[in-house]
Amino acid sequence: MNALSTMLLISDAFVELCDEMPLRKVSISDIVERTGKNRKTFYYHFENKDRLIIWIFRYDMGQCLKQHFSESVLLYDDDPEDPTSRFPYYITQKSGVRSLDHAEFFQCFAEVLEGRRNFYRQALVDNGPYSLRNYLYALYLEAMKRDIDIILSNRYLPKDNIDFLAEFYTCAFLYYYIRRCDARGVESIGGQAGPFANIIHSSLENEIKEAQMRRNL
Repeated sequence: MNALSTMLLISDAFVELCDEMPLRKVSISDIVERTGKNRKTFYYHFENKDRLIIWIFRYDMGQCLKQHFSESVLLYDDDPEDPTSRFPYYITQKSGVRSLDHAEFFQCFAEVLEGRRNFYRQALVDNGPYSLRNYLYALYLEAMKRDIDIILSNRYLPKDNIDFLAEFYTCAFLYYYIRRCDARGVESIGGQAGPFANIIHSSLENEIKEAQMRRNL
């Protein structure tokens, strides 16, 4: 069994156990017993449960993005030591020189959460320093800053403004999906965005454009 197969075996066992008991109560011993492996095998691939949860998300997101997008628009980590770096986590899909259309990315994000909704509902409750929630914030905050640079396209905006925009829109999109994932009466995590599916980036583009116009007046 190769490394990826072993990691998938461990991750699938963990998700199954989370359907049978609360995630916080699932132990490493429970996971290795379910897989028939030993603790040494688990720790060879994953530092702890937090890293396993993050790996599961990155695997799920990577598979979803590869199904929906061509390789040319996929964004990967640069760290070859990180086992998640083989999976794309984001896209860069331009719809003009200073415009991005990431509507389908957000659909993928919702699709990933829906695919293992009970698991992600539990995983996203944790707000600890090494939690999935904080990992996603750090991951997509940097991605949003990169998007802002593309939208700016060599135009100037103070760093404090860029940081504010990146944090505001990252929090907006993550909180929306995390809240809907946890909401019991919500059937579709993605909601009915319709013509507003690209609202994050269209809003960013409009706000930056208006700020530039005000500076030039």
